[in-house]
Amino acid sequence: MTTGVRRFLATEALYGIGIGLYSLALNLHLLALGASGGQIASISAVGILIMGIGAMPAGMLAGKIGRKPMLLAGSMLVAAGAALFAAGRSLPVWYAAQAVASAGFMCIETTEIQLLFRYCRSRREESRAFHGMFAVFTAFTGLGNLLGGILSRADASAAGHAPSLYASAVCIAALSLLRLRLLPAERAAGGSGGASSMGDSGDGGRPGPAGADASGSGLRPGAEAAAAAEIANGNRDAAEAESRGRDTTDKGPGDSGRRESAKTPEAPASGSAARGAEEKHASRRGPGQPPVSRGRRPAESLPRLPQGLRRLLRNRSLWLLASNACLIGFVFSFIGPFMNVYLKFRAAWGDDLISYVYTVNGLVLFAASLAAPKIMERWGAKAAFTGAFLGNAGLALLLLIAQPAPVFAALLVLRSGSFSLLGNLVDSETMSSLREEDRNLYAGMRAVFRCIGSSLSTMTAGFFMNAGDYHTPFLIAGVLLIVNFMYFRSRVLPLIIKRNDNLRGEPQAGGA
Repeated sequence: MTTGVRRFLATEALYGIGIGLYSLALNLHLLALGASGGQIASISAVGILIMGIGAMPAGMLAGKIGRKPMLLAGSMLVAAGAALFAAGRSLPVWYAAQAVASAGFMCIETTEIQLLFRYCRSRREESRAFHGMFAVFTAFTGLGNLLGGILSRADASAAGHAPSLYASAVCIAALSLLRLRLLPAERAAGGSGGASSMGDSGDGGRPGPAGADASGSGLRPGAEAAAAAEIANGNRDAAEAESRGRDTTDKGPGDSGRRESAKTPEAPASGSAARGAEEKHASRRGPGQPPVSRGRRPAESLPRLPQGLRRLLRNRSLWLLASNACLIGFVFSFIGPFMNVYLKFRAAWGDDLISYVYTVNGLVLFAASLAAPKIMERWGAKAAFTGAFLGNAGLALLLLIAQPAPVFAALLVLRSGSFSLLGNLVDSETMSSLREEDRNLYAGMRAVFRCIGSSLSTMTAGFFMNAGDYHTPFLIAGVLLIVNFMYFRSRVLPLIIKRNDNLRGEPQAGGA
């Protein structure tokens, strides 16, 4: 791996420790200071909405000021939010802390994958770096959970879990300083550049914790590397210009056929048909006149829209995938953000035992992050997704049944790992099903739609927890997983299978 990738992955360990401390301590800290389950859910929902609303503007800002400064600023905001949570003793201060931390997570999620891929030299290295980041993060998250448990036992005062939150702030602030010093400048990165480097930027993502959403049950399922649509437009234009340059200089016998066969799988049939129709009737429209869209809209209205918005309005695949992201986010937030709350009130366990559960959970997430690509390669898309969806639904329904506390904790951790595996599979495969120029646009849409689903389910789960009901959220999550699977199998899986079939027909490029 390149120097930039190695340094990024090495410093990711500090981020994992910091988030491990944060995810274990936050809910327990608020509960110790008198917050109710409903108030915690409201704080979390506000954070998720902030991330959803700001995802696209943050991606645009990253395109103007650079990804590395944006990433470092995000880390410092998260550290400030954690420290404010530790110092705060009232609901308004907690809401302010959540707003600051969520703004930081939003900056991180819209830049870190893109910056990491910018340091890579090939697609093969991008894949290794992506899964390596997940592995490092989840492994050290478990270590952070363990340290949080030790700090909570060492502090017998009425300060809640403030020491763990302060330690989280220190770790993440140190991460910012290290990356400021160690990471190469983006313009000097030795990445593949252009569309191939930045077009895959949304390939998966770790969900930035937002308040109660910072639980270890499904850290970053996803994703949210959301890039701006205007960046995607610039990348696509650069790629097309480069392609035209190669056509004029490198064309030889048989080159045209190879280029056409390599380009065909990248574009859905609908997009190709639309472009073909536009080219066919270009001479009839005359020079200088805008093309007519497939929906036969007035020719004078559509060209005034931004290019990314025009592509968004006529790309049905983006909306299908974004709707699936909303369903995934809705399912996740019924259980994932509140693992420690369920363990504390349903299993009646102390904070030290909960820290051990979270440590084991970090190891399970680490194993799931490594297993995801191997399962897809061994089983294929249909079997892998069927097993992941139905297995998660079965575990959620099983958790609905009353059972001994150790069995409940073990099943909860197993469900966490299986849902993380499902999130990684969905994020990577849905991103791969899109053309290069649509991936950044979808990354932003995915962040927004997932945050919408997560905020709605967080508020609903908070309603049940406020009423002392720690069983019904598992029933709702199980039913929603089955509904999500039916939608995924009918609408999303065909896009993934079609893309995989097309890739098998393409010549394989060697990696660096």
